[in-house]
Amino acid sequence: VNMTMNEADIPIDIAIRKLVDWLISRRICSRDWYEKSVKIREKIGEAMQDMPENQAMKDLLLGAHINYFHCLKIIDILKETEADSKNFFGQYGSKRMKDWKNIVSEYERENIYLAESSQILVQNTLYEIPAIKKTTTKLQAAQAEADKKEENANKRIAELETEFRKQCNELGVKGDKIKSEIICLAKELPSTYAKITAEAAKLADACNLYQQFIQGEIDEGVDVKVVENLRFLIDHGNTTVYQWKYGEEPIQIEEPVLDLPDEETQTAGGDQIDFGDDIDFGDGGGGDEIDFGAAADNGEIDFGDGGEIDFGDSGAEIDFNDGVAGEINFDLEGVDTSAIVVEEGGMAGGVARLDEAMSLLDYRRTRILILDDLEELSGFLTQRLVEADNQSINFALGSSNINADAATIRKLLDQVQSLVSELTGVKVQQLQAIRESPAFADRLADTLKQKLKLKAKVEASIGDIKRRREESQQEEKNGVEQLKLLQSKCQVLQSQLEADLSNRYKGRPVHITGL
Repeated sequence: VNMTMNEADIPIDIAIRKLVDWLISRRICSRDWYEKSVKIREKIGEAMQDMPENQAMKDLLLGAHINYFHCLKIIDILKETEADSKNFFGQYGSKRMKDWKNIVSEYERENIYLAESSQILVQNTLYEIPAIKKTTTKLQAAQAEADKKEENANKRIAELETEFRKQCNELGVKGDKIKSEIICLAKELPSTYAKITAEAAKLADACNLYQQFIQGEIDEGVDVKVVENLRFLIDHGNTTVYQWKYGEEPIQIEEPVLDLPDEETQTAGGDQIDFGDDIDFGDGGGGDEIDFGAAADNGEIDFGDGGEIDFGDSGAEIDFNDGVAGEINFDLEGVDTSAIVVEEGGMAGGVARLDEAMSLLDYRRTRILILDDLEELSGFLTQRLVEADNQSINFALGSSNINADAATIRKLLDQVQSLVSELTGVKVQQLQAIRESPAFADRLADTLKQKLKLKAKVEASIGDIKRRREESQQEEKNGVEQLKLLQSKCQVLQSQLEADLSNRYKGRPVHITGL
């Protein structure tokens, strides 16, 4: 086998990172090429100030760093645009042509153009293109993160809306005018108590069952009362605390004034304190001095030293018109007593004020006592239901003479638990808190409004997220276009350098590797 190879067929492989050093080491370019190229680029900058309007020229210079090969193409374009300046000897009189030919001549001196073009290729390949790719990757990651943030924001909006609607439903308000609706509910609390009282009236049978059991377990002749507060509510309704405390109705009820200002009716004025600057001190607008009534010309105060005080101790006696000196007549005969009204004794004819004017369900203490009775009754019925369902259990309760089947007990127990749920519900508790402290209405309304404010804030953040994502998409699009253009320019420059070096080495193929 013939192992010989033609020298022209041996390729020259040059690593992109070593390209400039390779040119200098083979004395193709000098080490001071950069300083000389800076001066050439200054001339290019000056020549660029005077360029013809030509589309081919614009396309050539679009997004490219001008190098030696661009200068050659510029001269080719000027040959067409500056053809009128060509003389008989084939030379161009145009200053543009002279400037660019001079630039190309300086580039070719000591092969400065090879070193500069190689440096441009290295810079674009090793730094510019990777930087654009890295930026594009970051922009794509930012878009993915924006998508995730938008998804989370939408979930958060849905959660806030659900929480807001849940709280509104618990309160029984629509949520349009929160403060006004809460105040209206608080003012309708008595009607809610009326419904609860009507439900409580259905528990008479359960109370009788409990009373019958307790009475059957103690000695005869002993009267024991159970769940008295609940009994009072059932028998008398949601009366005043006064009647519960004293056992009789008041002749007058001075209900506590519930001051619940509506947010729509609150005035914006009146923020300043009136210090009463127009107080009239009765000076008549005259002088600033106080008149002590000194009528004397000498201005001295008359204390009346000339006279004596009469204490009435002259020895005269007080006349009581009784005919007997020193004795009081207690005889009531002849006195008209028809206008005198004698009120009843005890607490009859009292006036219910403050806490005593509140209803049983409105007053915290009596409400808690009624709830305690309900829990006690619920415990009794629960135990009785267990024993009614399982006849094998023989407790003391089972030995009593109470006849009630499981269905009846379960029905009574459901009524008791339903009433407990109504009294301890979130809506009733919050409305009771408003009745006890009107400031709680503001706090409750602020809590609901905070949900809406937070929702609006999250919605605003979605707009910002979308804006940043659109900006990232536009930057990515521009980066991709710039990357394609730069890669295309680098491929062209690589081919030009490989062809130039190949001509210097008798046509041997040159490959710049590592791109």
